Amino acid sequence: MLQKAILYSLKEDHHKALKIALEALDEAEKYNFPERAYRSCWIIAIMYENGAEYDLCKKYLDKANVLYRKYKLNNVYSIYCVRMASYFIKVHQRDSATSMAYKALDYAKKYNNKREIRDANLLLGSLLAKHNYKEAIKHRYLAVNQFLDIEDFSSASIQLSLMATTFLRNKEIENAFRHSDSALHISQINHVVINPIIYRIRSELFEAIGETDSAFFYFKKFHEAYITGQGALQNAKIKQISEQYQNDKKEAVIKSKDQLILFIVSLFVIIVVGTIILIRKNKEIRKKSKTISHQVTELSKTLHQKQVLLSELQHRVKNNLQHVISILEIQKESVDFNNIDELIRGNQNRIHSMALLHKKLNVSDNVQEVHLKRYISELAELVKESYDSFDKKISLHVNCTMGNISLEKALPLGLIIVELVSNSMKHAFKKRNVGIINIDFTRNEKEHRNELCYADNGIGFDFNKPCEKGLGQEIIKGLIDQLDGSTESHSNNGFELIVYFK
Repeated sequence: MLQKAILYSLKEDHHKALKIALEALDEAEKYNFPERAYRSCWIIAIMYENGAEYDLCKKYLDKANVLYRKYKLNNVYSIYCVRMASYFIKVHQRDSATSMAYKALDYAKKYNNKREIRDANLLLGSLLAKHNYKEAIKHRYLAVNQFLDIEDFSSASIQLSLMATTFLRNKEIENAFRHSDSALHISQINHVVINPIIYRIRSELFEAIGETDSAFFYFKKFHEAYITGQGALQNAKIKQISEQYQNDKKEAVIKSKDQLILFIVSLFVIIVVGTIILIRKNKEIRKKSKTISHQVTELSKTLHQKQVLLSELQHRVKNNLQHVISILEIQKESVDFNNIDELIRGNQNRIHSMALLHKKLNVSDNVQEVHLKRYISELAELVKESYDSFDKKISLHVNCTMGNISLEKALPLGLIIVELVSNSMKHAFKKRNVGIINIDFTRNEKEHRNELCYADNGIGFDFNKPCEKGLGQEIIKGLIDQLDGSTESHSNNGFELIVYFK
């Protein structure tokens, strides 16, 4: 594609050359060929430069520079320098153009890029002609030799004629004629169509030395060659216009067919997309219907579960109230219990244990279990605070490695803790102001049983010895029987009771 673009450019078909170069750039970027993209950019820049669209020319030169820096394309950097020098000439920045031309020559020599060496010499031959004509002549000589090496005799002749013009401007008439003669000779012996510029420059040379007949003779040849060239150019343009017209007709037919195909394809795509959307919508509707049906089933289950929970809570309340009534009946028959304040406080704590248990149940849908550590910690603290006084400092520590426990076991365990903490607070620390109460719940996996270890560092008492006053000890034993538990008690250095239960 790049070679084709260059060929179209040489045929002066810049529009087609530009189109192909832009397509080549797209392909190079698509397949990640950075050097091809780089070459595409400078060919595009040439086309825009030829069309005097210098902003676009600079845009693609900058793009080429970015690719050079990113991918370190040092071996082809001289191409960019040549194009930048040409751009600077067109925008009248000759100093910048000269600098870039020298840089182009350095890089071209370094990587042996013969074409860029020649182009850099041509640029320097043109740029240095006014201020350093001898240096300019040197660079043009180098370019001529390269043209001769590739047998481009026409270009070599033109360069020799331009050198003759340079010598003429600098009053070196002899050198001017010698180079003009060489230009004419090379064209003739190699049977190359003589460029009109060669005749025009020879006419100027003869005019400069006063030989008007010769000057007129070569000017006439220049005129004839120019007219012939213009005619050929005109014929080429007419042919190009004719070909363009035929191509445009073909493209119009193709475009019409393409539009029809595009319309059919678009219609087909719309139908397919519409069908897909309908299928997806139907799937979504069926999915939502299934979700709604599942939610209705879940709600029905939840409603039934709530009804069962409510019934269960009512049953628990009834049983707990029966516990309260039983305790009050026992206390009514106890003739030794005369302290009405202590009676009320004890019963308050027992009722608190049941209320706290129900409070724990209210925050959960599961009325069959309760979190043991939270329940016992809050209950023990509540009983302790009911007996606390400012002159005593009693510390309470609860340790529980067990998780949830059934309601049937939680209630009697809570009442046991109420009685034990109450007894400790009332009796264990009468003779001291500082005391410690420890409550531990653990699971003994070897024995497959649970253990409640209650201890205080008070005055101690024998749990197994019958107590004549109060009902606390009897209530505890009754609750342990309710748990099908057994006990172990110690009264050394305080009071310790271990309750084993399943």
